[in-house]
Amino acid sequence: MKKRFATLLAMAVAVSALVAPGAASASTTEAVADTGGMTLTLGVLGAPLNVSVTLDEIGHITEVAVDDPAFSEDRADEHKVRFTNEDDTTRIEVKAKKDKLKAEVKAADLSAIVGSHLWTGKLFGSDTDSTVAFDVIENGSGYPELVDVKVTSLFPADATSAVGAIENKLEDDEAESEVKITFTWNGYKMTLKIEAEMEFEDDDDDDDANVKLKVELKGKDEQKLREQVLADLVGPHTWDGRLCDGTALAVNYTVSDSGDVTVDSVDGVDADAYELKTKTHGFEIKFDDSKAKVKVELKQKDDGLWELKVKSKTTEKCDNGHDDDDDDDGDDGDDDDDDDKDKKDKDKKHDDDDDDDDDDDDD
Repeated sequence: MKKRFATLLAMAVAVSALVAPGAASASTTEAVADTGGMTLTLGVLGAPLNVSVTLDEIGHITEVAVDDPAFSEDRADEHKVRFTNEDDTTRIEVKAKKDKLKAEVKAADLSAIVGSHLWTGKLFGSDTDSTVAFDVIENGSGYPELVDVKVTSLFPADATSAVGAIENKLEDDEAESEVKITFTWNGYKMTLKIEAEMEFEDDDDDDDANVKLKVELKGKDEQKLREQVLADLVGPHTWDGRLCDGTALAVNYTVSDSGDVTVDSVDGVDADAYELKTKTHGFEIKFDDSKAKVKVELKQKDDGLWELKVKSKTTEKCDNGHDDDDDDDGDDGDDDDDDDKDKKDKDKKHDDDDDDDDDDDDD
């Protein structure tokens, strides 16, 4: 089938592979940016298609491919790309921003999202794809429902996954089915949220897209190694990150057998290009002329075990000034930011990864 491409940069930026950290190391995976993108395969009856997304090294969209000639691109920038089919009944939107990478299908008819689907992406710096399979069915009430959600492959090999319970809700103006898959590896956590929705038609609403399928990957540049024996943390560690211009950073530090943390070197920038604050059991570095920073903290808990936290802001902070997601053509009244705002309370309740930030992380 013919492919349509949304090339967003004059020259594609090669995605750099970071060295995978060891069992107790503290290297960032750069979260969503480091995935390099994703593919959503929609097994819709009679019209299966692939939506392939490519990200650059700081998480901006460089290319989107939809392998159905009925779809053409009608919006493209480094954060959001949209395709619409010929009869204007179905739209496919891809959004990459901050710590999220989302693909969304909006359609006028439930048949556009019913079928067996597959999400594919690289997690935690792995070179091999992980995959999640799921089905969308029409239940006995005529609403979309998620079933048979499973992780069919997962890399790195020692990563783990947990598929949450499928939640089906029926409200006055909407039916919704949602599930969340949590991936963990070496102190990192990412979540894949899948939602199938149907909004009940309103005669006063001119928007025909009342059915939606959303698949969103979320992950922060944070590592939390809990319940560790100090001896397993002792030794050299490296944190890897990037400035927003793509400059590679490396902070090398050592954990002593008494729990002291010392910074050995900062690579990638000159000595006068960052500010270092040190403590006995950690440090914080802020890089000049960038939003990048890293904070390392080692603590002994009441049970005698230790906890190493590496919290950083790197690629997810790049170009956050680009917050104007209103369409240039003014015809999209159902913008992603509006969706996120409307579901803020629900996401706050269900997003364990957001609620997992401890109060003692900040000074």
